[in-house]
Amino acid sequence: MRFRTILSISWGVTLLLATLSIFLFLSGKPNSVNYSATSISQNNTNDTQQIRGNPSPQRFLSFVDIVKKVKPAVVRVVSTIEVREGFFDFFEDDDFFRRFFGFPEERRRRTTGIGSGFIISSDGYVLTNHHVIDKAISVSINTVDGKKYKAKIVGADKKSDVALLKVNENNLPYLVLGDSSKVEVGEWVIAIGNPMGDILRGDVTVSAGIVSAKGRQLGLADYEDFIQTDAAINRGNSGGPLVNIRGEVIGMASAILSPTGGNIGIGFAVPSNMAKFVMEQLKKNGRVIRGFLGVSVGSVTDEVAEVLKLQNLKGAIVHSVEKGKPADKAGLKQYDVIIEFDGQKIENHSQLRALIGQTSPGKKVNLKVIREGKEITIPVVVGELEEEESTPRYRGSESSEENLGIEVDTLTQREAKEYGYPRAGVVITRVRRGSVAEEAGLRRGDMILEVNRMRVYNTNDLARILSRLRSGESVMFLVWREGDEFFISLRLP
Repeated sequence: MRFRTILSISWGVTLLLATLSIFLFLSGKPNSVNYSATSISQNNTNDTQQIRGNPSPQRFLSFVDIVKKVKPAVVRVVSTIEVREGFFDFFEDDDFFRRFFGFPEERRRRTTGIGSGFIISSDGYVLTNHHVIDKAISVSINTVDGKKYKAKIVGADKKSDVALLKVNENNLPYLVLGDSSKVEVGEWVIAIGNPMGDILRGDVTVSAGIVSAKGRQLGLADYEDFIQTDAAINRGNSGGPLVNIRGEVIGMASAILSPTGGNIGIGFAVPSNMAKFVMEQLKKNGRVIRGFLGVSVGSVTDEVAEVLKLQNLKGAIVHSVEKGKPADKAGLKQYDVIIEFDGQKIENHSQLRALIGQTSPGKKVNLKVIREGKEITIPVVVGELEEEESTPRYRGSESSEENLGIEVDTLTQREAKEYGYPRAGVVITRVRRGSVAEEAGLRRGDMILEVNRMRVYNTNDLARILSRLRSGESVMFLVWREGDEFFISLRLP
């Protein structure tokens, strides 16, 4: 009897649970599951993702959607370059030698260069690299749908490796320039370009990766603040867009670091903010008008921080100040460390140079500076950058050996004037290979003006200062090289 009662209750419970399940299914309300705030839900209706628990969820496209969105605006840039050939190329620009000695005229041949670019407005403006169209006598662009247009070079800026083209067409697909200042290391990016030229019959290639680093300097251009990525940037990708997961252009592919020429996961892109600044200048003026302070700046190294007793390596140290220029008039001094420019904190000297260059001449800005261990604010009116003139070189003569791996000699006032040096002083005549001096960047022909903020006028001064230092201590040289003054720091071996 008891067994039958238990059996009846079991069947009753089972029937109740079954009825409840059917009710929930028909009501269209699936069971709610409480996941952690970092769990990800999939939305199949719009191919987006969002993070649960985020009060304002960020939606972004899949890689496929990004490529479909961006691809129509990516173009191939074809440059025609005329190359001169001749045995007497040494006198290529000297008409006197050609006429007097009767040199034969050189032969000329045309060659083709191929790169990438992308349309940034519906009326036909195209961004690419300066080196893609450098010395071109004609330029054309090919779109992925097989159309070909003749392009006009609106302007090109070698200092940033940015060029602006224009085609006579309207209603073109175009890309939006994002804000590269908001780019974070580790975020996903996609590089799109045309690395194989005609072999790919007009199509583009796509590679994905992450932002590996920001603020990189390679010494390829005067103004560098490269975004580094491991997304493959191959030959022919130069000028192509680097886009984020919203399909916005945050950089323009410019260079790769590779011993073989192929991709090894180290690529560099011009930040979109720099490209946008140059584009607007070229569009408005046909050239780039940059701000100018009249200072030479460098990185804050471990050795510099130790000598100047700085708390960290952020900022840019002032190597030299040009007399009569905006920085000099404002009171900026050698050895000052600039840590803020117009309200923006300075991480390194390249960032500072870029900010100065992108500031309109005539604008008044505040510089926050560390001087003798104290923070001070210096207002300065930004000037306009003018083209620099070249300075003659001199390669000193050889002399005695020094402990750092350099040979030096004292230059007289007459010799300094003859060879274009600023004053009499100590000149490096030889740098030994593999030495500490070579690794730090000292070169033959450099004039040593100061060591650890002490003036150097002859080799005895140099020897006396160095003799006071011990092995492992930091040394900061103020060096003059081809018209510029800057600091080079190292540790004594």
